[in-house]
Amino acid sequence: MTMGFGFCATCGAPRTAADQKFCATCGSTLTAPPPPVSAPPEVAPPPPYAGQPPVAPPPVAPQPAAAPPAAWPTPPALQYPPTYVAGPPPSYTDSPSFAPPVARAATGVATGVATGAGGGILHAILLIPTALVTHLLGRILITLGSILLIVALVVSYLGIAQVPVLSSAFGMDKARDLHMVKDSAALNAFTDKWGIELPSPTANYTLGSKHHYSGTVQVDDTISESALAALPEYSAPNSHISQIQFRVHEGSMELSAFVNVPGYPASGPVYTRFSISATSSRTVALDFSELDFGRIGVPGNVVDTAKTTIEAYLNKKIIETGVTIDTLELHEGAIRFKGTWPKTITADPPKTTIAPRAGTY
Repeated sequence: MTMGFGFCATCGAPRTAADQKFCATCGSTLTAPPPPVSAPPEVAPPPPYAGQPPVAPPPVAPQPAAAPPAAWPTPPALQYPPTYVAGPPPSYTDSPSFAPPVARAATGVATGVATGAGGGILHAILLIPTALVTHLLGRILITLGSILLIVALVVSYLGIAQVPVLSSAFGMDKARDLHMVKDSAALNAFTDKWGIELPSPTANYTLGSKHHYSGTVQVDDTISESALAALPEYSAPNSHISQIQFRVHEGSMELSAFVNVPGYPASGPVYTRFSISATSSRTVALDFSELDFGRIGVPGNVVDTAKTTIEAYLNKKIIETGVTIDTLELHEGAIRFKGTWPKTITADPPKTTIAPRAGTY
């Protein structure tokens, strides 16, 4: 048997003898085959100790005979449809372990909220919507408050409406001070010189009172701005216009007042610079070079509207009073006038009371 001597490690050819040193196929050197491994000898168990009796196996108890199976009970006959017997509702004890699932859940939640760490977590979760709503409301209130504060600051600084404390702090609660001087003695001297009479009580001569004119006198004079400033109409308060001041310059006039705009929530100081000239013996024309409401310059279209309105009012009053104009000139601190003027001017008591300032926040 040539298969019992192994194989060549190089080409796998079988060895023909145990002492073969070279492979007959490839010529490679062959190693000696390992000796066969024999099975280990069987070892006999050790003998028992001297004097030790042999151990007998434990007795096996006999198994009792199995009892015959009992007969299965006969199930009741099914009925279709099944009938239901009404009975009293089930009662539950106060023990959470025998309560219905919903009751056990509610009891567990209440117990956890009251005593356990899980209750603290649940409490925190339940507070999340409240915290979110409170946070959002707080942000909204802060935003609205900031917007209102900014609006109040802007409005009070610009002087287009009155904001308590702020308007006063910005100096927008009163008309611009033109340092007008009133000279009642100069007014009395002018009226006495030309025979002009003002017989009604001084309190009646307001811008809101109805005036009556009669007679005519010829006037050819220069009246100072301080004498004109002493006219009682400029000192009496009015619901729409008050704190009137003016100054006369060469060819122009300055005028300031505090105005409540009728029909609008706006009030504040107004300043204007304009010129006035006679266009006929019964009409005049105005030309505004500046018109400010508070700190804001009035747009050109509003200036044109104001010019048209004031001109119409002045020309109506000229016709109503019977004034005629031959000369009307503006000079520094005085007005040169030549024409006719009413001899007697009376006034009814004012019918309106002083209204609160409009446009107040």
